[in-house]
Amino acid sequence: MNCSLCDTEANIFSTGENRQYQLCNLCGLIFVPPEFHVPTESEIARYREHENSLDNEGYVEMFMKKVVLVKEHCPQTKTALDFGCGYEPVLKALLEREGIKTDVFDSNFFPDFPKRKTFDLVISTETFEHFKNPIKDIRQAASCVSSTGFLAVMTRFYPLEKEIPCEEKFSDWYYKRDPTHIVFYTSKTFEWLARKMGFKIIYNNQFDFVLLQNLI
Repeated sequence: MNCSLCDTEANIFSTGENRQYQLCNLCGLIFVPPEFHVPTESEIARYREHENSLDNEGYVEMFMKKVVLVKEHCPQTKTALDFGCGYEPVLKALLEREGIKTDVFDSNFFPDFPKRKTFDLVISTETFEHFKNPIKDIRQAASCVSSTGFLAVMTRFYPLEKEIPCEEKFSDWYYKRDPTHIVFYTSKTFEWLARKMGFKIIYNNQFDFVLLQNLI
């Protein structure tokens, strides 16, 4: 079947968790074919199990580490969109504490998409791995980035061995065991995306966070 991001032919990479994982050799995406996706109602129920609130110190600390990076690399940011904010938009509260006016969008919980509006920063945390149609969803997020603005993505990169996808490491990787995690990225994927969308990567920690700047 073809890659759900770049539409290039992909091949079976691994199996497990009663599903299949396909690898694209062009953009490096690993994805779960649609026949193995969980129903939307089960997906939403899973999201509501997460303790995502300002009272969760670990959750807030995770976000604040990314906010610090945003302030360091995108110091002129005044407006932001939290793309895929979940049922309780904690990141919005944290960004607004830093003086960044923040809107929210989530296809399940805050479905009113801000049409004809752009932002200095579009930030998506723990969302890209849930995309059923990643090229469509990523284009939607990128469309909200202002000229010279930034797209920030937090998602765990899948494990490599000498910069090559490693089936053995992937099989043991905890992150893929969540049934709602269906798309997995690596630096190669974001490099492809940057070229495709007219962005450049200005920060990549090679683990779970990448910052791209709009060049258009």
